[in-house]
Amino acid sequence: MKIKKICFSTMISDLWGRDSYQSHIELGREYWYYFAENTNTYKITNKHWNKIKITYIRSGCLFYIIPEFPEVKEDFCPISCFMTAQFILAEIDPIKDMGEDMLGNIEAAKIKYCFNDEHTIVKNWPNEKEIEIDDNEIYNKFSNSTEFIFIKALEKRDT
Repeated sequence: MKIKKICFSTMISDLWGRDSYQSHIELGREYWYYFAENTNTYKITNKHWNKIKITYIRSGCLFYIIPEFPEVKEDFCPISCFMTAQFILAEIDPIKDMGEDMLGNIEAAKIKYCFNDEHTIVKNWPNEKEIEIDDNEIYNKFSNSTEFIFIKALEKRDT
């Protein structure tokens, strides 16, 4: 059977929610952000999408640089603001970053879910949008759980 996976956004506010993404902004981690044309960053880079790296966090603010363009001066913003809510992870390791608390049964999650990889590098995860899997394999692995029904519901049928 062919399964069409559910694709998760890698925007931090989509993954962890508008009230919980802040704790996932980490020192040294890189994110993508879309800079408008009227920003200094756009004027220097001539690019809307720039990768930022968090250099410092204190007093409810984060400081960041644009590693690809050292001529862009370090800047800052509040940890809880529109800008930070729009950060897209530069890399994600779903098992490490989300774990069973969010994904549930990891083996089943790998069959059911993928992640938007337009900007994000997805590590340690089979990230194809669709997969072919044997019906019997699904039944043997998950027949005693609701995962079986969920996976069967994702089956792509020819119309």
